[in-house]
Amino acid sequence: MNIQDVILGFLYEKPMSGYDIKQMMENSVSYFFDASFGAIYPALRKMEKEGFVEKQVIQQDGKPNKNLFVITESGREQFQQYLNSPINPTITRSDVLIRIFFGRFTTKKKIKQWLEEERDKSQAMYNNLTRIAEMFGSDMEQHKRFTLEFGIRQAMMIMGMVDEELKKLSEQGES
Repeated sequence: MNIQDVILGFLYEKPMSGYDIKQMMENSVSYFFDASFGAIYPALRKMEKEGFVEKQVIQQDGKPNKNLFVITESGREQFQQYLNSPINPTITRSDVLIRIFFGRFTTKKKIKQWLEEERDKSQAMYNNLTRIAEMFGSDMEQHKRFTLEFGIRQAMMIMGMVDEELKKLSEQGES
């Protein structure tokens, strides 16, 4: 999976601008795949050169023109190749887990701070995902609902583990 595969998936559903793609990512898959505008726009330019997307310029009054990207037949074939390729192993990269792994080189106070920050991030993710679930209700496509539920449960699991570790650290006292 790479940024191009994800963009093609979004464009398979409907034509979008780079901004629209970023918004869709933030509101749907950002808890397991995220990309900046600095990654999206170069990928779109490359995909246009490769013939996977076509750019349509939409004239707008009083605003800059809007570039709408449409998936081509070649892009649809490329996306289908991605869907039919072997699934890569899931790799979790976590700055907080690396820091805690090397926790013996810092203080419990610092570790508690990291854990509290991680809990806050997971709580925010949980709140956002449950808001999305409530907003769409049962109207959400089953496949999207599954990934949303995965994110909700992952956030709950992280909060639970962090709370357990914070309790253990509190019971051990300060150092």
